[in-house]
Amino acid sequence: MGSVSEPSGGPIKLAAALDPKLWGGRALERFGFELPADTRIGEALLTGAVARVLDGPLAGRELGELAARYPHWLCGERGMTATGGRTIFPLLTKIIDARDVLSVQVHPDDDAARALGGVGKTEAWHVLGAEPGSRLYVGLRDPGSMAELERRSRAGERTGELLRELIAVSGETLLIPAGTIHALGAGLLIYEIQQPSGITYRFDDWGRRGIDGRSRELHIEQSLAVAKPALQPAPIPPIAIGPGRTLLVACDYFSLERIVLSSGASAAIDHAGSPAVVIVFEGDGRIEAGGSSAVLRAGETVVIAAGDLPGTITAASPLTALHGWV
Repeated sequence: MGSVSEPSGGPIKLAAALDPKLWGGRALERFGFELPADTRIGEALLTGAVARVLDGPLAGRELGELAARYPHWLCGERGMTATGGRTIFPLLTKIIDARDVLSVQVHPDDDAARALGGVGKTEAWHVLGAEPGSRLYVGLRDPGSMAELERRSRAGERTGELLRELIAVSGETLLIPAGTIHALGAGLLIYEIQQPSGITYRFDDWGRRGIDGRSRELHIEQSLAVAKPALQPAPIPPIAIGPGRTLLVACDYFSLERIVLSSGASAAIDHAGSPAVVIVFEGDGRIEAGGSSAVLRAGETVVIAAGDLPGTITAASPLTALHGWV
């Protein structure tokens, strides 16, 4: 284990960091988040580096600080491998409230991000809610239209009609590999699990202007350098893996499952070498690991350190949760 003595074990309940966005809204209030007045919040970063521990012996400390200080205990062997040995928490999870369409964007893969001192950004979207007709923009309609995308981006023209549109459906999950040209449409509530990277390059921002009246910065050269126009993600068929458990997505960097439990039922949280991230969306229950436990209510997120697994989640009322791991 690490050279620094490890903290007392147990579930780590986190307070998310809230990120204002021009395209955000107020929908996160339905999960119990207290939003600042008159502010559009686009993202709740559930396991961001500045997410703070709410209670227990680690109360007040940031998740990024814990990953840097106790990397082997918190992140585990798989977590450390996924970040190329960097002492950062390997799973960035968010809830995204897209009241308006997001920019047409692309993220670098590990190789491209290495020169910037970071990791790539492969992500997955799980649709929590979608207004009628809401769209996901994933890849190009025609991979051969990359030259036209470049021309329009450089000319300041809209590029959206070049993108492949899917009608968003609640409960569906898509894997968005690094290099995919994509955008979230308006009227969507998304749970996102991704590599711990904030590198985003914009081809186009739909002509939107910031509160200062200026157009947001585009990154056309960087976008062209990392885009992979052949990528055209599609919804992933869910796979039943046990009673009340459904695998939604799995790749080299993360896996995500949905857990549905009746009152009094339990499910094991058990995977070697990786931390666990659990968020409850309906109901409430108790999660146990590392010799202690925590109550978990709708909208709350808990991290279990790799060194504290296995754990157990038990429903006090009918419960639906998402569980992510490396």
